[in-house]
Amino acid sequence: MLNITAYFFSNSRSQRFLTPMTSSTTPQPASASTVQTESHPRDVQVAAIAPQTQVLRSRTWERLKFEVEYGLRRGTTANSYLICADKTAVIDPPGESFTAIYLEALQQQVRFSDIDYIITSHVNSNRMTTLEQLQKLAPQALIVCSRPAANTLKNALSAWENSLYAVRSGDSLDLGQGHRLEFLAVPTPRWPDGLCTYDAATQTLYSDKLFGAHLCSDSLWDDNWRQLEADRRHYFDCLQALQFRQVETALDQFESLSLTCLAPGHGPLVRYSLSRLRQDYRQWCSLQAQRSLRVALLYTSAYGNTAQVADAIARGLIAAGVAVESINCESAHPEAIAEIVKTCDGFLIGSPTLGGMPRCKFKRRWAAF
Repeated sequence: MLNITAYFFSNSRSQRFLTPMTSSTTPQPASASTVQTESHPRDVQVAAIAPQTQVLRSRTWERLKFEVEYGLRRGTTANSYLICADKTAVIDPPGESFTAIYLEALQQQVRFSDIDYIITSHVNSNRMTTLEQLQKLAPQALIVCSRPAANTLKNALSAWENSLYAVRSGDSLDLGQGHRLEFLAVPTPRWPDGLCTYDAATQTLYSDKLFGAHLCSDSLWDDNWRQLEADRRHYFDCLQALQFRQVETALDQFESLSLTCLAPGHGPLVRYSLSRLRQDYRQWCSLQAQRSLRVALLYTSAYGNTAQVADAIARGLIAAGVAVESINCESAHPEAIAEIVKTCDGFLIGSPTLGGMPRCKFKRRWAAF
């Protein structure tokens, strides 16, 4: 491992930054197109996308969190899907930021007592809040997930064990009326429990963290897909770049699928740029393979200021041709951090200087690492 370790700290309240790091590339400020819109309340956009199939897009027009992936400040959508055939399936309930408005919107589309399956493409503490409330409202529903996700859920809530239906690649679930769902495991270092779902009846791939963008608008589809290129590339660079080999494996799995729609977890649904977006992912993965230097960017942020520094550093490194893996240590497991750092040539660490010291949770994560 090369000796390029760096540290950056911020005084979170006053926004004074100390960054003992030098770079030949100066990150450029965000353009006018990246300024967030504050004139809309959070809501849920509901629309039919295929026979017996709806999307429920929980929308925020502001930056949702402090993670680098939201750095363009264009808001985001958390896309959930509902298939009502002989059996009813809910796919990917959103995180706790949208729990209340999502459940209200869902209840207007289907009776909770009619839900047979809740399919979750990955599990984290944020999504678990909504899952827990939905499971209480629909206790008869089975939670369909990958085997790693099932283990996580069992450890979190032992009472769920009898409600879990673990699947692997190649398994299927028949909802009736032609909707036979096929599952494809897509494990990555960031989401080892990753799962995609394909519905041959509508030729729709529910792709979760693949093919998305953090962008909120009234446009449901990608009809203006050329205007999405910067958002899509930023999303890829932040979330998928360092795990490009696993992304390539996922792309190979999708080659045999007949597709008319990509239904990601965030941003517009894809039908006008199906080939282009998959080609872009191939190209971006190829570019990552050509980069000789890889850096892990580890940070935590109390009020968002350290995250802003991390965002600027990440953009500068990427512009300089360095592959960057940005990790918010508030939610990452020490084992995952260690595994990612092992694959990198160096790492950077950032924390607020609350009380003159790094945050306690950050120190515990680092000590465990």
